[in-house]
Amino acid sequence: MIDDLYQSALGTLQHHLDEAGMEYTLDDGELVIGQHRLGLAIAFDGCVPQGDQMLAPLDIQMHVDGDSGDRFRVGTLGVGSDPVKAIQDAIAEWHTLAVWPLMSALGAEVETRRAQQKPQQLAGWDVFPGRVGIRGKMPAGLSAGSPFYRALLERLKQIASTWEQPPRFTLHSMFVMATCSSAAEVQAAVDGLVSEELIALLSGLPWPTGPDTYLYKQLFVFRHAPRE
Repeated sequence: MIDDLYQSALGTLQHHLDEAGMEYTLDDGELVIGQHRLGLAIAFDGCVPQGDQMLAPLDIQMHVDGDSGDRFRVGTLGVGSDPVKAIQDAIAEWHTLAVWPLMSALGAEVETRRAQQKPQQLAGWDVFPGRVGIRGKMPAGLSAGSPFYRALLERLKQIASTWEQPPRFTLHSMFVMATCSSAAEVQAAVDGLVSEELIALLSGLPWPTGPDTYLYKQLFVFRHAPRE
């Protein structure tokens, strides 16, 4: 099963690279993208039934240039009428949450290639937000460009402004997850490690609330690429 999951996840990465028109090779199970190597590690204990649905909790690490894999590690939960569909849903969520921003930071940004847009910058770092993951109904206040979302980015900027900008290609990440009903419970990590500082900054925001509880999660990848 893990090997099947690995092949499916690897195929997702290859499809994204193909869509972006990015050249790559496969070497000993790892993707070589320009000067970078990308490997995968997958944890999966099987699907769990819930009512007439199946749940697939999936944990995928992406190792960039031999790192620990924690920076871009995102757990996903697929839902489907059977195990195959649940796993497909989990991998699709992983692609939008984690693959999209990391591949974009490595130069394989599908939307940028088409629209020729420059990446947004925060504190001198190029920032690539993953797609917003929502369980429940997404409130309008969380949409990109809203006053709340701009305030959220300002909190991320406060953390990014403390990073050294070395004279080499460097990646960082921030992961934000919030459960919101009448109040918000925020979890956050920097480079895969829980950050109490970021949690405190984000907990002070006026998270949009409504009659229904929702779960928000998003991965932000930051890139420093010195100009030659």
